[in-house]
Amino acid sequence: MYRNIILTTLLCLLVSACSTRQAGERYSGSTEQRLVTYSIQDMAEQIKSEPLDELANQKVTVESYFLLKNHVTEYAEAKITTALTEEFGSEFISADKIDVGVNPAKYKLKLFFTSLGTDRDSAGLSIPLVDYSDPERSTSINILAVDMYHGISECEYYLMEIASGKIVQEGRLKARVRTDNFTTPFFSFPISDIDD
Repeated sequence: MYRNIILTTLLCLLVSACSTRQAGERYSGSTEQRLVTYSIQDMAEQIKSEPLDELANQKVTVESYFLLKNHVTEYAEAKITTALTEEFGSEFISADKIDVGVNPAKYKLKLFFTSLGTDRDSAGLSIPLVDYSDPERSTSINILAVDMYHGISECEYYLMEIASGKIVQEGRLKARVRTDNFTTPFFSFPISDIDD
């Protein structure tokens, strides 16, 4: 019985994974910035293929929402509106440039970002080396493992006709850009969507 408990505990230690996610105002390094901006770029490309023919040559206002109002949200909104202008010839009008009571736009596009950040995860077989004097310095030896580092952008959009107040189109966009690293004790190799 003790043997089974010990084996189960060892197996859990060997086959362990952890995950961290970040959605913040600061990105630590070029790789993290590129993961986020490339995933936003992919999301903006996806919206071009959405059934939004109502936007053809129309004036549109846009509102975007996210947990944090920061430059990343502004960047994502700008990439999406630029892609829609390129695809449909839409003209986006800033809400602060509209006179009270007079809205020249026919449609309002609402963007609800659910993710604009990075996700780090690792999985596989590894042997943990715990430093009890300073647990922060603990490490592990990878037998067969993958370290996954992804940029993830997700957005729900709603296209509303301003005159009627009705939603005429809605959808969901999701883009993931990855830079993964497969490791063994003897070699490792990267698999990446980021151009070097």
